[in-house]
Amino acid sequence: MSKITKIEEQKKKKNRVNLYIDGEFASGLYKETLIKYHLYVGKELSHSELISIQSNENLVEAKERVRNYLSYRHRSKKEVNDYLIGKGFNKEVIEKVKNDFENVGLLNDCLFAERWVKDRNARNPKGHFALRMELKEKGISDEDIEKALKLVDERENARKAALKAIKKYSNKKDSKKKILTYLQRRGFPLYLSREAMEENE
Repeated sequence: MSKITKIEEQKKKKNRVNLYIDGEFASGLYKETLIKYHLYVGKELSHSELISIQSNENLVEAKERVRNYLSYRHRSKKEVNDYLIGKGFNKEVIEKVKNDFENVGLLNDCLFAERWVKDRNARNPKGHFALRMELKEKGISDEDIEKALKLVDERENARKAALKAIKKYSNKKDSKKKILTYLQRRGFPLYLSREAMEENE
């Protein structure tokens, strides 16, 4: 058995503590782990309990990292999965974290896809083809992609994109060719690209 001899709050991270066992520093822990296992100075821990505590600590750390990762923008489940793999977490922890976040509504691929296309509509209009490819890269299912694309008026997006292209290329050589290329790079079909260009000339 091992005995907890000291617990001190970390100076820089108030949600974490330093745990000392048998007079030596053992590890840093989140206070969530401390509370869950009722850890206090003088408590004796078996080897299996220490392993369980460390396992839980890995899970709590993964959740904290994902909360921070989600604080910048919404993420797909694949993005979270790839992020945690990159941080060295094992498959069991990753699946547990994804399930927990999904159950409380913080991970939702259908909602993610809808927000993605709305953001694109507002900032950088694109055609269905380009949006579909972007969402596939994010790991979104075909079903959720098609639901999200129903929110997109592709013809209106082509018109907006054409206005940008015309401003950019109207005074340059081969302007029509450049405008069409610009629109097709953004995933608009040729017929829509031509239609939008002609409408805005």
